[in-house]
Amino acid sequence: MSYIPRTLEPAVAGFIRSRDRHKNVLLVEGARQVGKTCLVDHAIATSGKKTCSANLERDPRLRSLIDGCRDFAEFEQVLADRLKFSPGRDALLFIDESQESRQLGRFVRFMKEDWRDATVILSGSTLSRLFRDDVRYPVGRVQQLVVSPFSFSEYLVAVGESPLAAFVRGDELPVTPARHERLLELFDGFLGTGGLPAAVLAHTAGHDHRELLAQIAADYERDFIRIFGERDADIVTACFRSVANFVGSPSKNTTVIPAPGTTINARINEVFARLQAWHLVLRSDQKGPSPDSSHAYLPKRYLFDTGLLRHFRELGMPSINVLRTRSAAARGPLGGGLENQVAVELARGGAPLCGWKKTPSGGEIDFLVTRKRKTVPVECKASLTLDGRSFRGIADYLHEYDQPLGVIVSFAAYGITEIVAPGSRFKRRIVMLPAPLLERLNAIIDA
Repeated sequence: MSYIPRTLEPAVAGFIRSRDRHKNVLLVEGARQVGKTCLVDHAIATSGKKTCSANLERDPRLRSLIDGCRDFAEFEQVLADRLKFSPGRDALLFIDESQESRQLGRFVRFMKEDWRDATVILSGSTLSRLFRDDVRYPVGRVQQLVVSPFSFSEYLVAVGESPLAAFVRGDELPVTPARHERLLELFDGFLGTGGLPAAVLAHTAGHDHRELLAQIAADYERDFIRIFGERDADIVTACFRSVANFVGSPSKNTTVIPAPGTTINARINEVFARLQAWHLVLRSDQKGPSPDSSHAYLPKRYLFDTGLLRHFRELGMPSINVLRTRSAAARGPLGGGLENQVAVELARGGAPLCGWKKTPSGGEIDFLVTRKRKTVPVECKASLTLDGRSFRGIADYLHEYDQPLGVIVSFAAYGITEIVAPGSRFKRRIVMLPAPLLERLNAIIDA
């Protein structure tokens, strides 16, 4: 597979280059197939450090030896004998699929405390399992980095559109109509393919990425069965489909299994909790005007990759297109896909997802983004044009909470509209942000 540069590269490379003593252990997390190993391997290759690497899924003997260690001294001996690892200056230890070991989590704290000069990176798709049973999470001794699927700009690089990728990451405005249309064409492909590197590169090579997405989805389900047994296999599949089919709506257990009893409800909740811990499902809690109302609202859930969401959602359904699908009813699923992609992009920054509801029956804001003491409402609209009705919900929120800025992410052209509350001279801005420029959202909020 060809390597596509990732926006997280500077973070990994900076961690490796750092010559701080007693560095934290870097935990590189993320779902399978998002490119964690390629990212770390590329950063290591350009670092010049003496590296010892292992994959505990592919090396069961090493995993067994680690699990047989009674203390950290024995663990050091295993690393020396099997990997020739010595924790001196410029030494780098990279253990991939590290959650496969039952004992490795016990030794993480000592990697920081006892190894003065070494750099340690642990990677895996289910790192929540690294600290299981009676192993406490080593607070203050680890640094977490979550790898997500390709962003739109990374996708553009992968499909040979590097100049447009640079434009998406930049700050140039306005966007010409011709460029806006081209970006929408490409963004439509991105929503369908998703951001999993293997799927994107397969599509670019002319292969059937949909078959590959189906295989990846099956692999996730098999992972769950391998670790937790077959009891909840049907629930796992039903949870994925429920999130995909009802994305943008409150997440109800009755959409997973109709009329679940108390026991099944508990199992559904447990499966969702594990899928969220594995970064396969994103949860967005819904706030209200008061703590009581916030407690009463059900969360929303999203899949970590919009291509997989479309895979689950469009089985047996005709595909939809950003530019060519005109019917409002037919564009409904497109709105869910857009909202899912916005959730993925917001989660990429590490902040918890949150929405807002004025009442149980209306006044909803898709996302509240908090940065530098600012809280900015973000709405998603699957429209190619926006009118006065498009601004009502976000305008009500800005007036009610006396906030200066709101954002609508849509397929319409870029623009800014100013509104004034009745009886007030205070202007509030609503930025109309085209979905292909979603990566500029933080810069817009910080401006």
